[in-house]
Amino acid sequence: MLQFEQVSLKFPSLPELTLHNCTFEVNGGELVVILGPSGCGKTTLLKLVNRLYEATTGQILFDGKDIQSIPLTTLRRQMGYVIQQVGLFPHMTIAQNIAVVPKLLGWSKTQRAARVEELLELVQLPPEFGKRYPSQLSGGQQQRVGLGRALAANPPVLLMDEPFGALDAITRTSLQGELLQLQQQFQKTILFVSHDIEEALRLADQILILNHGQLVQYGTPWQILTQPASAFVEELVGTQDVLKQLSVLSVQSVMATTSSITPHLPKIGSQSSLRQALSKLLKSKQSQLQVMEGETAVGMLDLNHIQSIWQDPARVESGNAD
Repeated sequence: MLQFEQVSLKFPSLPELTLHNCTFEVNGGELVVILGPSGCGKTTLLKLVNRLYEATTGQILFDGKDIQSIPLTTLRRQMGYVIQQVGLFPHMTIAQNIAVVPKLLGWSKTQRAARVEELLELVQLPPEFGKRYPSQLSGGQQQRVGLGRALAANPPVLLMDEPFGALDAITRTSLQGELLQLQQQFQKTILFVSHDIEEALRLADQILILNHGQLVQYGTPWQILTQPASAFVEELVGTQDVLKQLSVLSVQSVMATTSSITPHLPKIGSQSSLRQALSKLLKSKQSQLQVMEGETAVGMLDLNHIQSIWQDPARVESGNAD
C-alpha cells in the first residue's frame, strides 16, 4: 500500500536533515504507529505521505505509484487526516463538517445526509448531534467527529497525528477501543503518530521508531519488546517490563483449547490480552479462566500458560498473536 524508498527531507532553514534515508513498507490494512521522542520527525514523516511536505530525495509509492505522479487533490482525497486539535470548522454544524469531502466530490444532498447519519452512529454519537456546532461538544466528542470526517469518503488510508493526545485518560482509552473496532471492521491502512508507549502497544500491528530523523527499528510490538535494535529502543519502550510484554499477546496465543464449559470459572474473551488475563486471575483468586468467543467456550487459561511464553518465546510470532 505505502512504500518509502530512501526518503530524506531537509528544510532550507535547518542545517541538518530532518529525516534520513527512511525505507519501509506498510501493507494494506495495517495500523502502523510511528513512535519516538519529541522532535524526532514523526509528524514530518506523516506529512510527507499526503505531500504537505515534499521529500528532498527518495521516493514514496502509493499502491505502486510514485505520489509525485498523482494529482495532489486526487491523492489527498484518498487519505483521511486526523489531528490532535481536531480542526473542525467552527462556523459549520457537525453534519456539515463531516460532509465536507463528500460535498467536494459532488455527492448529492441525500447521499451526504445518509453518510453523516451512518458515521455518527459509527463513532457512537447520537444523530441529533449533526445539528450542533463544534463548540457545543466536549473534546472527546469533537475527536469522534474528526474521525468521522476522515472516514466520510471511505478513503483507503488514514493519517492520524496524535489524535487522542490532548484527551483525558478515560476518553483516550475509549477512543482507542473504538478505533480498534473500526479497524477490525474496515481494515484501513493507518499511520498513527504517538508519543505514548502503551497506546502504541495496544493499537499497532507494526511500530516504527524514529530517533533524530532516523528509522531505528520497524517491527511488531512483540519484536520491539523482545528484540530491541538498540539501547535507545530498550529505554524508550521499556523492554524489560513484563506487563508490557503481556499486554501485546492475546489469550488465544497460549490458551489450552477446549470446548467444555466449567460453570464456576470466571470468563475472558479470547482476544483479551494476557495482561488482562493475569489481572482477572489475581482478582478472582481462581487458578483458571474460561476462554470464550461470544457465548462459546474455546479454551482454558492458567498461570502456567502465561509463564510458557518465557519458556518457549518462539511460539509467539507477532505482537498480536492469535
